[in-house]
Amino acid sequence: MGDRTRTALLTVPQLHSTFTDALASVLAAGGDPANTGSKPLDLTCGPPLPRQLRVYLFNATDHPSERKSGDYRIQMRLPGQRAGERGQLDVPAQGLLLLAGYVSEFNVFVLWDASAHEQFPFSKGVQVGASTVHQAAITGLMEQGRTIRSAGRQEVVVAARHDHLVAAIQRRDELTREILLRDSRESQ
Repeated sequence: MGDRTRTALLTVPQLHSTFTDALASVLAAGGDPANTGSKPLDLTCGPPLPRQLRVYLFNATDHPSERKSGDYRIQMRLPGQRAGERGQLDVPAQGLLLLAGYVSEFNVFVLWDASAHEQFPFSKGVQVGASTVHQAAITGLMEQGRTIRSAGRQEVVVAARHDHLVAAIQRRDELTREILLRDSRESQ
């Protein structure tokens, strides 16, 4: 396997601080969140983002056991969730739910389709391609189509350098609305 340089993992408060720093220009006045030490992170934003964001943010790492060498992944574990227990993302009544990872060595955030991962087993791994992360670091914003085997559907993953996070959230919101519209049409 060889030696791999490991980047130190950020604590939850460090992850949340990095995320809110990247959104400083759109956080509502007095919107300094009080819950930066626990998941999820709830934020109140101004235009052009949805007013409310609920963010589940994890370290994204290029673990050597990954199916495709070099890909990045998050390990979905919620506070208090134990091995064998299923986790549930708490969907806000209004606003946007974000499932996100942070690749600290490239200062890149990754946004997955949260609706495809709302319920999950303990320590579920969710991946993004290395080339998607690298291209986002270079160009600012990148998308990747990905098959979710457990859900039997496709998702679009959005990756963005920290200075393009607002645009990435706007795109994730657009993709989420398209999914909701498609699902409502299919259920009629």
